[in-house]
Amino acid sequence: MHRSSYAVWWREGNGQRNVGKVELARLHALLSGNGSRRLAVPLDDITGVEYRHGELRIDRRAATPLWIGSLDAPGALLELTNWLAASGHRKFISSAAS
Repeated sequence: MHRSSYAVWWREGNGQRNVGKVELARLHALLSGNGSRRLAVPLDDITGVEYRHGELRIDRRAATPLWIGSLDAPGALLELTNWLAASGHRKFISSAAS
């Protein structure tokens, strides 16, 4: 069973890095932190997830890629990656060994 929130950093494309948490819900993932900074990502808009070098890349329909890194316990980011991939039966690429 997955947890409902994780401590993370995130950025959209090459934008500013934000620090906070991601909360998982039935229809979306909500990133919040850095004061009032919030980003809701509808699960239906996620077209692919990729875990590589300790970072998660989320490809989104009609939006720049979203990058997420863990500030949580070891394995938390891979758990989040697996949950996102399974929630929409979308493509999941893992390059954890690279």
